[in-house]
Amino acid sequence: MPRRALTTIAIVLRTAITLREGEDDDLIKAFNRVPPRKRAAFIKAAMRAGGIQVNIETLPDDDELIESMEQFLS
Repeated sequence: MPRRALTTIAIVLRTAITLREGEDDDLIKAFNRVPPRKRAAFIKAAMRAGGIQVNIETLPDDDELIESMEQFLS
């Protein structure tokens, strides 16, 4: 039986999350319980449960993260 065509527009956001032992142990433990094919649903549920109440101004910008990665790799 063919799948029913979806009529809504999908917005695809691709990202990578780096979790560090000792700092992000709670998140590592949570992600270890989630099968890979259910991670998107897990992230959406967590955000809807209050995870999007973040002060954007206090987050590091991408340039700072890239510089930090370059220093780590050199």
